[in-house]
Amino acid sequence: MDSQLMGKTSVIVLDNHTPGDVAKAMIEDGRQKEPFYIFDMDEAYRRVEYFRKMMPRVEMFYAMKANDSDKMIKLAAALGLGFDCASPGEIRKILELGVSPQSIIFAAPCKTPDWMMYARQSGVRHTTFDSSYELKKIKQYWSDVGLLIRIKVDSDSIYKLGDKFGCDFETEATDLLDEAASLGLKVVGVAFHVGSSCSSAHSHVEGLQNARALFDYELRAGRGMSIVDIGGGFLSDRNDRIDQVSKLINTTLEELFPERSIQIIAEPGRYLCDTSCNLYCNINNIRRVTRGGEKVNMIYMNDGLYGCLRFNDPPQTVKRFGRPEGVINEKLEKTILWGPSCDSTDRVMENMEIMLPACTPLDWLIFTPQGAYTFGFATPFSCLPKPQMRSVVSQQLWAKLKDSKVFNPEDFEQNPDISAPLPSSLPPLIKKSTFLKSYTLKTN
Repeated sequence: MDSQLMGKTSVIVLDNHTPGDVAKAMIEDGRQKEPFYIFDMDEAYRRVEYFRKMMPRVEMFYAMKANDSDKMIKLAAALGLGFDCASPGEIRKILELGVSPQSIIFAAPCKTPDWMMYARQSGVRHTTFDSSYELKKIKQYWSDVGLLIRIKVDSDSIYKLGDKFGCDFETEATDLLDEAASLGLKVVGVAFHVGSSCSSAHSHVEGLQNARALFDYELRAGRGMSIVDIGGGFLSDRNDRIDQVSKLINTTLEELFPERSIQIIAEPGRYLCDTSCNLYCNINNIRRVTRGGEKVNMIYMNDGLYGCLRFNDPPQTVKRFGRPEGVINEKLEKTILWGPSCDSTDRVMENMEIMLPACTPLDWLIFTPQGAYTFGFATPFSCLPKPQMRSVVSQQLWAKLKDSKVFNPEDFEQNPDISAPLPSSLPPLIKKSTFLKSYTLKTN
């Protein structure tokens, strides 16, 4: 199936069913033959509401790179979030929803001239920078944009974005602010990002302290700024993961930026969408082999390294979906998971010890959580399809969303057959009359 169709089937409006009930019905019915996601819109909604509750002064600009599925970005738009876009393609997807370009920050510190011109012509008004050369390009191609200087912040993060982006606060930041002024460019704020999945809560405090110092520098220079972008990086495995960091952020904001004229924004991505999706993979084959003197089960699945299981983070787990009735305390056995490609490196979760009960090709595996940075990383290698997505929503949330201008009536389906399979991703057959003569395999 074309990747553009990802997530574009109707949302099932649940009535006395859970997202898990839908997955169970699809699997047990037997018509679903391919791996699939269940996207729980209510879970993403709860994350948005909890973020607002814990950091009421911070405006969310959803980092759509984490999950740009059709229903996720529509949900974010319907709830009034802004968007952190990092490419012209992302900008277009958001504008197609009818979202104002003023609700977009082009949060890519390094952009090509073509990207700048596309964003300018689309009406986007804010972007980030972290180097002198970027300023020179902006002067030539997008001189009327509102700029946010991106500074580097040290952190304990799984993915350290500071290795790639952000100028040094001590040695580069003020020089870049002066250069921007000399070029006649308008710097309206400071941005930082502590890195994805950051476990050092104080890193946000350091970022805000450095932002305050740059605000004061601009004031002394007779210039002013009005936006602080605290980025993302919030841990996502539980709703309350932001409790500690939100208290620090709120306290520091009141101390350093008490002026309500200063806009505080954030770019949460993983935190909002991660636990909203689970991935269900079917088993194609099983082999029992001896590795290092011990018996190992090798499971061959219909998704893998080149699909949505390219990377795995610490909170992600795999287990067999469902358990046979009457079976208690099944023995767990060492397991190797292989994807569907012919590449010998297509091994899933190779860096983890996987222990599963004995499985058969009739079993399914469930990977959780899988809502962030999974299907976005899938490749077209070997023409392998992505798992499709079944979106579900409660009656209560549906009542809040159905009249939104972002959603269409056909986006939702009431009273559905929850066991119905998703469309097959198999390509259509080619008529034999169109075949060209080439080498052929001999048959006896």
